[in-house]
Amino acid sequence: MSVFFDDKSKVIKAVAIGFVISVALTAVLLCLTALILNMVSGIPYSVIDYAVIALEGVSVLMGSYTAAAIMKSKGIIIGLLPALLLFVLNFIFSMCSGAADIGVLTLIKAAVLIICGITGGIIGVNRKEKIHIH
Repeated sequence: MSVFFDDKSKVIKAVAIGFVISVALTAVLLCLTALILNMVSGIPYSVIDYAVIALEGVSVLMGSYTAAAIMKSKGIIIGLLPALLLFVLNFIFSMCSGAADIGVLTLIKAAVLIICGITGGIIGVNRKEKIHIH
């Protein structure tokens, strides 16, 4: 199996669409979670970090699924790319805000996003109906 792609513009489109879906879904899910946390009291602060990681994992899963369904091949690589892009974007924003440190939580987030990205890519490639873009 070669990692080279015949149609690089289709790869860029698929990964870009998957990344945008991941970012948009993350924003929506985080807003809903913030609303719920505002209404419910008594949730420990330590749970919030892990909830954010789980929500980002779901978002990456959906974005990678879409990207791989568009490409119809190389699901592991195509699924991994939106996950890595979202992780790098998160890390850059964390560095800019002064909250970045490479610790256990960062490694957990990286592992979750990579696993969800690869899983979404594999599921997206193996789906029966394909998504067609032109």
